[in-house]
Amino acid sequence: MNLKENELEIIFTEGGKNVVTWTGKSESKNPSAVITPYFKQILDKFKGKELLVQFEKLEYINSSTVPPIVDLVSDLDKSGVKTTITFDKNSKWQSASFKALETIVKNMKNITLKGV
Repeated sequence: MNLKENELEIIFTEGGKNVVTWTGKSESKNPSAVITPYFKQILDKFKGKELLVQFEKLEYINSSTVPPIVDLVSDLDKSGVKTTITFDKNSKWQSASFKALETIVKNMKNITLKGV
């Protein structure tokens, strides 16, 4: 079950380890209206398995996209889903964006953030 919203695509691959890959661009003024319900709908599929959330292929997100990402990470941690989040450490904008997320996940038990 994937999500396509304008230039943003979120691809969900189910398996021994579930993988969520973000690609394209998120420039919507209200991405929460689409992203949040999508993840609420598939959150149960993540339970009991490890999850890898990949942002390396993401070309751009605006500041409005950050809150639904933070909500997702928080929901995953509260649900006990062991999650690894990866981003492109060589991308200036991704490094800056995920530096803020790094501060948030420090206090979470189930979330690991890695630049690759």
